[in-house]
Amino acid sequence: MRVLLLGGTAEARALAAALVTEGVEVVSSLAGRVARPALPVGEVRVGGFG
Repeated sequence: MRVLLLGGTAEARALAAALVTEGVEVVSSLAGRVARPALPVGEVRVGGFG
């Protein structure tokens, strides 16, 4: 299973970590408004999917 998270918060990073430990493929999308964001585990997209 693959899950897309709209990330950028501590709660989203915690959820990504919990899902990865259960074997779920996680893709987190960050808006790109912070120069150096705290990155979650899994695949990360910054600035959208365009």
